[in-house]
Amino acid sequence: MSLPTDHELWAVARRSQMVVLPEKIDNDLRAELRDAFNDGRQSTRFDMQAVVVEIARNGHPAHIDHSGGNAATIYAGSQHTDQIGDARWAVTAGPGWFARPDHREPVADTSEFQIGPDDDTWTIAVPDHTSPAEAAALIVAVIEQVTEGRARLTESPPLPVQIHGHDQSDAAEEEPTRGQAHD
Repeated sequence: MSLPTDHELWAVARRSQMVVLPEKIDNDLRAELRDAFNDGRQSTRFDMQAVVVEIARNGHPAHIDHSGGNAATIYAGSQHTDQIGDARWAVTAGPGWFARPDHREPVADTSEFQIGPDDDTWTIAVPDHTSPAEAAALIVAVIEQVTEGRARLTESPPLPVQIHGHDQSDAAEEEPTRGQAHD
């Protein structure tokens, strides 16, 4: 089934008893009418489990976990331990919720769904009417960006650390041992 043209959509809307539209198409009203039509035929909800399956097809680990209340969160990419010892994933995505008891059937709405690194430094919103495959593609792109950023940090030469005005390597050599005079 093909989508109606702007003229067809306008003509159908003009026949409605609830809306009074001019005969000539108004571009601003046309845009609003098209958005309302799309909202009515395309759901903003999607199946989070389908997103996890797509992420796995792209070679990345992913799972959905309960994250408080009835909230569902996707955890994806490599796992690491942060500076305070908490387990973190490359990417988190959510929130969603469980449509059935016992944390089954996780779903999300595009109006609330955000994707970003698990350290909460930034997030991106998914566009309205995003499909599970499109959400997965965005998550995979963020995983790859986070992984690339970590690789750059681990490949960088160590930065000199200053302790009391001395380079760290000099500080260890100049530190006098207990009971010895320093010259």
